[in-house]
Amino acid sequence: MLRTRSFAVAFSLALFGAGLHTAQASLNTHQTGNEAPATQIATVSTSSTSEKNPSSDLAAKGSESMVSLPLPISRALEQGLVLESQFNAESGLTGWVLSLDGQFTLVYTTPDQRTLISGALINEAGQNLSERYAQQYFPKPDIALLEEATYISVGAPKELNLPDSATAPVDANPNSESTSTHAESGAEPAIEQAIEAKRVIYAFFDPNCPFCHLAWKAFQPYIDKGVEIRWIPVAFLNPESRDKAAAILQSRNPEDELTESMRLFNTEQQPTAALKETSRRQLQSNMKLMQRFGIQGTPGLVWADENGELKVRSGMPKLGDFSHITGLPEQPQTDPELFRFR
Repeated sequence: MLRTRSFAVAFSLALFGAGLHTAQASLNTHQTGNEAPATQIATVSTSSTSEKNPSSDLAAKGSESMVSLPLPISRALEQGLVLESQFNAESGLTGWVLSLDGQFTLVYTTPDQRTLISGALINEAGQNLSERYAQQYFPKPDIALLEEATYISVGAPKELNLPDSATAPVDANPNSESTSTHAESGAEPAIEQAIEAKRVIYAFFDPNCPFCHLAWKAFQPYIDKGVEIRWIPVAFLNPESRDKAAAILQSRNPEDELTESMRLFNTEQQPTAALKETSRRQLQSNMKLMQRFGIQGTPGLVWADENGELKVRSGMPKLGDFSHITGLPEQPQTDPELFRFR
């Protein structure tokens, strides 16, 4: 069995700033054969639910309603967070959806209602319950939101003049480095005769994530068949992640730099660069989008299937699942590192 390591990140809402006593779920768990591994972050963040839950009104009713809530939740509401919904979770826990300034997160309270837990819940079978709860209780946001991301497009047909494939300066200074990432581009829309990619997949990745490196390898034969992967860099594993992401974002040819970063993954030669303010904002924005889609670990994959239904997946898929994700017949994989994902 494979072991997945969970990496805790700061809960970006005001919850921890309120001085609450919390239990951070940073777990080391065994993966089963049915679950693909991911480099995980602890916070689950999603868009607002459209289904009315009785508990959604609690925050609006004032302190009179808050007396029936667990004290950690009441204190969170006093700090300005909004209670969106609650539900019964595994092992007697209660799940809560809290929001602040358009950002949402999933937390839990213990049966005695005295302790708040923020993090990924993993059961004894190695299943990520938090991911299941996110899919069950929150509608998925519109995939069009990912057009706001800073991404590096790989595999787009050459005939397609995509905005993210054009070179545009990062800064107004003409001597500064430039990037071909989508968010900073000023290219014109695709021409009418352009050949569309067979499927577009958004992939959140951390340059230090080993499973992102493996996913990059596994996608290569599908890219050769016309699939476009839009790689969205984030940096949460350690400080080196920021420097490695900066090397990609600030390159004059981000696609080539991404390839070089993956080729030299986990070596001293993997490219790094000093993080500029523009890149810092891009990474921050990408991380918020990752949380918005409820993705708990990297790689985080988002795509629309043949019926136009939004699909979200955290972690390295099994090799057989890449066919479903890309909408193409399963392609042969020759890299020995991928054989354990058969």
